Order: sequence, then structure tokens, then C-alpha cells
Amino acid sequence: MRLSPGFLLLLLLLLAAPAAAQGQRVWTFDDNPEAPALVYGLPDSDDILIMFSCDPDDKRMTIVEAVGAKKLNPGGKATFRLSAGTASLDLTGDAVANETDGSVSIEVTSGPNPRVFALLKAGPSLTVEAGGEKETIPLADATPSVPALEKLCFGKK
Repeated sequence: MRLSPGFLLLLLLLLAAPAAAQGQRVWTFDDNPEAPALVYGLPDSDDILIMFSCDPDDKRMTIVEAVGAKKLNPGGKATFRLSAGTASLDLTGDAVANETDGSVSIEVTSGPNPRVFALLKAGPSLTVEAGGEKETIPLADATPSVPALEKLCFGKK
């Protein structure tokens, strides 16, 4: 699995920043054409619930989720479910340990998936289920960025 330099830089910045004492998770969109990303987490911290990023040149999409991170074991494969409205999608990826805090995330890398973008447009919220845990995320602040991310991920001009 090859990650783009832009994705690695974004991930390192998010993981290296100090955790905020208080705050709310928000959607953040990075429209860098070489490594666009849509992240739901606590700004300036390593508290990321879900991240969608792409490497348009390689036609690769990476989804990193951290719901149920305390109940997952690193190594091997793990599955999580995304659902919005009446639609859902099960994704399987690698269970990866975070060396900073010992948590485990699931990383899915594949070609850009139209069903992921459809889910991000399907309802007022996105539910992420993994490791017996469930988080519901409001999509209102992400909705304006989804078409731009989709366009960048699929390499459309």
C-alpha cells in the first residue's frame, strides 16, 4: 500500500498536534488537488473519527475510521459499516495501531468508490459502526465539500 506524500503530511500534522482541552469535532476539507481530504475530528488534535482522502494520480482512495478503536486488535483485517438514510456500505480494511496513543483504526484503500460519495450525500447524518461501537456524525457541514472531493478523487476537471 502506497500513501501519497500529501496524505502522509496531513496525517502526521493531525497526529502530531496537541489535543485540545475542550472542543467539538468538525468537518475539515483540504482541497489540495494532489491529496484532497475530508476529515471529521477535533481540530488541531489526533482525535479523528473518520477521514476520506484520495491520491487522484494513482486513482486511490483511503478511508480511515476510529470508531470502536479500543475494541479492535491491530494486524489483520477488520470491517466497519457506513450508513446514511436507508443506504449502508460495509468496508473491510487493515486494523492499524496508532503508535501515539495505542488506539487502533481501520484503513481501507481502494479505487474511488461512488457508493461512499452517495452515502455522504444520502442524509442528514452518517453512522459509523465498528468493534461493537456506533457513532452518528452530522453531515450538514460536510455536504458542501462532498462534490468537490468526489470530483478531485475521480480526477475530473
